[in-house]
Amino acid sequence: MGNADGVDYLVHAAEHIVQTRNRKDVHFLLMGSGPEHAELLALRDRLGLQDHVSMPGRVSDEFLCRALRSIDLGVACDPINAYNDHCTMNKVLEYMAFAKPIVMFGTVEGRFSAGEGAVYVMENSAEKLGDAILDLLDDPARRDQLGTTGHIRLTQELNWERSVEQLLAAHATAASSP
Repeated sequence: MGNADGVDYLVHAAEHIVQTRNRKDVHFLLMGSGPEHAELLALRDRLGLQDHVSMPGRVSDEFLCRALRSIDLGVACDPINAYNDHCTMNKVLEYMAFAKPIVMFGTVEGRFSAGEGAVYVMENSAEKLGDAILDLLDDPARRDQLGTTGHIRLTQELNWERSVEQLLAAHATAASSP
């Protein structure tokens, strides 16, 4: 959790959901560590979200997989900016691998990677992120459809075998050029 990851947006989205929208039936699990982890824990505590936001720090692969199997949706809160527009975030691909729907800020690369498997918030707004999370939580059929769509995209369009085919074709083209 670094300052470029936008986790503060997610903590503030949780505040919006719990306190402004008065939803006490939502729980957030923010896994990972990093230079901002302690500051984000303090923010969570200042906002009174201890009962709604768990932040265990770095977790084992077993814990991660168990969590990804059990969540209702994933959130990619990396803000829209020139850097993130060019990054594929691991969490997006992990959510897709586990057929989980995603709510994310609409970064260029994020939209390419997740395709139709995500709901996009097209501005860096914690409130709009929170509202999009609630809208998707309240629509189980849409969650299922997005999760399935994302999983199919990952396994059929973004898979390694397809990448190998494209790389071999590019190599053949380059090798045949004068």
